[in-house]
Amino acid sequence: MVTMLRASFTLEPSHRLHLGQTFAPLQRGTFDPLFRSVKDVRGQAYWATAREGSTGLLVRFRREAGGGLEAPVAVTLWSEATGAQAVADFESFARRVPAWLGEDDHWSAFYGSDTWELLPQRLQITRAHNPGLRLPAIGLLSQNLIQAINEQRVTGIEAMGSMRALLRQYGQPAPATGEPDQPAGMLIFPEASVFISIPSWTWHRAGYDRTRSDAIVQYARTADSFERLASAGDVAPLARALASLPGIGPWTISETLQRFCGHPDAVSVGDYHLAHHVTYAFDGRRGDDARMVELLAPYRGHRQRVVSLIKAAGISEPRRAARLAPEDHRSF
Repeated sequence: MVTMLRASFTLEPSHRLHLGQTFAPLQRGTFDPLFRSVKDVRGQAYWATAREGSTGLLVRFRREAGGGLEAPVAVTLWSEATGAQAVADFESFARRVPAWLGEDDHWSAFYGSDTWELLPQRLQITRAHNPGLRLPAIGLLSQNLIQAINEQRVTGIEAMGSMRALLRQYGQPAPATGEPDQPAGMLIFPEASVFISIPSWTWHRAGYDRTRSDAIVQYARTADSFERLASAGDVAPLARALASLPGIGPWTISETLQRFCGHPDAVSVGDYHLAHHVTYAFDGRRGDDARMVELLAPYRGHRQRVVSLIKAAGISEPRRAARLAPEDHRSF
């Protein structure tokens, strides 16, 4: 019989919370091995894997069917790790669970600012209709950064395929809980040091170009120091330090901080689509990054919140061309 750590507790959100909208940025595709949503007769459940220290975990968030935005959230954690350090890691992760639910994402300062009144009425109405939308802060710096590097300059399909190929080979299977709603095939993200020893041919077979694989390896070699810097809680020095690494630019840092600490002002400048959608929301026409930055400038401190409202409103520039075709680097 497998020895397993298990804990269950209930969280009472301090504000209205929509689990689906809050967790939406965390799931990459329907069969994401790191984050998955499952619906059954009991309601919607969200399963995620995580690594706290050297301990791999599985977590489920569930709200009973019919539960409103103020209803409690049932949380269950599992880990197959044992020993005093595993227990300490398990308890440490449990203390950070409220941040996953956006408990640290407070919109009151935005509502009380002069800039809120500048916001297009459609976005103000969107917030009124979506009061449970929060920015999650899940920690997991190395996981979030490596995933962001993985997504640089490629399509979503390419990025998901490449990362899943590596996770199938180097990830750790999630604990088998025996719960009927547990999704199959979930994996725990490897420790950063694992990426240092991945052979070049494995990167190539997984579809990585040299720039992305080198950037991941460069980060992995100094991941411990970045994790220590992140634990100090000051995001600005962390962002500056990450920017010093080859192959890591503003887009990658913003994507990382959005998930790592729920950064309310981190905007993904350099994204293939975002500037077009943001400028369309404000101007009604396509624009570039410079115009997006100009339009969002009055909302400094809350710019990612504005972007989240644009996404929640479903505002996007009408498509005028075919999708970007994936590029298969394995043929080179």
